[in-house]
Amino acid sequence: MQILDTKLQKQVKMVSKRLGLKPSEVVNRAVSSYLGNMKEFADFQKELHLWDVLSAETLRKYKF
Repeated sequence: MQILDTKLQKQVKMVSKRLGLKPSEVVNRAVSSYLGNMKEFADFQKELHLWDVLSAETLRKYKF
């Protein structure tokens, strides 16, 4: 895997040395964590949207 940003390359090298991991492991874990967070964020956005829809329906039902 190639990292294009030189600043990120330096950070990956530094973290891999500190943690005793291969640089590829650091990148894989970082990407996996990021994607997990993005999924949770997307799920949260869906839930907020559903609450908005439910709220709008309730307001219409009771003519607010």
